[in-house]
Amino acid sequence: MAAERSSSFSDAYAAPDECDSCPPEEKPTKRPRVIVIGAGISGIAAADVLCRAGLGDIVVLEATDRIGGRIWSIEIESDKGLKVELGANWIHGIDLNPIFCIATKHNLLSTQYKGRNLGKKMMFLTETGDPIHTRIIRDVDLEYGMLISECEEFYKQQVATPCENDSVGAYVEREFEEKISRFVGEERRLRQLMLGQRLLGECIISGAHSMHDLSLSEVGCFEELDGVHYVIPAGFDSVVHMLKKSIPPERILLNRPVTKVSWDCFGAIESGGYPVCVECENGEKFAGDVCLVTASLGYLKQHAERLFWPRLPEFKENAIRNIAMGTVDKVILEFDRQVLPDEVFRLEMVWDRRNMENEDVAQRWIKKIPSFEAVSENVLVGWLSGKEAEYMEKLTDEEVGKRCCEAIAAFLRKTTKHLPNLKKVTRTFWKSNPFTLGSYCHIPVGTEALEIDRLAEPICSNSNVPVLLFAGEATHSKFYSSSHGALLSGEREAKRIIDFYHH
Repeated sequence: MAAERSSSFSDAYAAPDECDSCPPEEKPTKRPRVIVIGAGISGIAAADVLCRAGLGDIVVLEATDRIGGRIWSIEIESDKGLKVELGANWIHGIDLNPIFCIATKHNLLSTQYKGRNLGKKMMFLTETGDPIHTRIIRDVDLEYGMLISECEEFYKQQVATPCENDSVGAYVEREFEEKISRFVGEERRLRQLMLGQRLLGECIISGAHSMHDLSLSEVGCFEELDGVHYVIPAGFDSVVHMLKKSIPPERILLNRPVTKVSWDCFGAIESGGYPVCVECENGEKFAGDVCLVTASLGYLKQHAERLFWPRLPEFKENAIRNIAMGTVDKVILEFDRQVLPDEVFRLEMVWDRRNMENEDVAQRWIKKIPSFEAVSENVLVGWLSGKEAEYMEKLTDEEVGKRCCEAIAAFLRKTTKHLPNLKKVTRTFWKSNPFTLGSYCHIPVGTEALEIDRLAEPICSNSNVPVLLFAGEATHSKFYSSSHGALLSGEREAKRIIDFYHH
């Protein structure tokens, strides 16, 4: 039995029992009914553009009890006023980044780290607590940066890779070994360890388990925006809340998991002549002219075949299948006092990972964390990706905290006698989250970048009317995996609707 609808808005959007009095061919006129699935930044950005354009006959259906999706800011209990990010963390570059424009316009960047004496030093230490010489760090970073640039050139110049189905990891490791061939002994070993540490960080940036998973021929399709990276002290989700101000509150419905999206390429289904009908877990139905799907790629991978009726075209299902969805998690540790030495804001943990894949995941997962960064004197944040991140999600807070403290103590053994007391562990569960099932996408070996364009391609009726649209970070061919890519994709699809309906 369908749940009783609690608002007149739901009644207005409900699929009628009988055909609407307006013939189907007259429906796509001035004010289309738009259903947006997902209130992440792409869904909210789309609704914002539509509302400001006068197309306010919309409903945003969000499965959870909050907006923001994979943007999620929380306040640290032990440091009131300090926000940490469970999801998107940085504004990547400032030139042409719409999130930077929003943050600047609303003065969200003005208090960055104000009043926090965190210093600017990074400590590069081995598992024995020994520092790595600055000369080695500088040399490796120079070579590594050049190699990553070389990787990107294969796509930009459209030249063949050295090997068929080559990966970024394989290419970088091959070329790096040649570049350090003149070194022997400890000098060579430390350079190899530093490369491994840099590749760990790249896995987190790319959303991959290993850089051997990333396609060498396609990695250059992602475009970096120029400028420094910013955090938002007020919380990254403040950007989403700024965007939603133009959307009437009653148009965003929380706790509405979608169970079925019925659509018809002939332009009309049972819902009173509208081509789309969206059903929610609670029994509510919403009929509309067009449905914008902003669900995560991970969710689509697991549910697309049963979610859409009829099933999506083969090219669309193939795109969902072929683009990879990675897992990147964070571990946030709150201590009762300062953790890192004075003036140090990041501990770079240079693990010996040369035989790590032969270790049991229960032992090796901690080695997937390349660093811990101080966001305040007593709060550290670490990142990890891939299978080890998925394993970490299955552990208890106590197990995670204990293992992290053991690792930090081992690296700091020659500078810090005793770690302060650990008060709280907070971590993310992006793979376990039933509505995300991962963090963000990447292009794996054997997949071409064009699959992202295919995922973004609208599905139209036989009369060329857009019926199903797709947005989200995995649908932006230049900025996939990023929050600004997600925002821009939502705006792109809103403008598609506006252009079609001549507003």
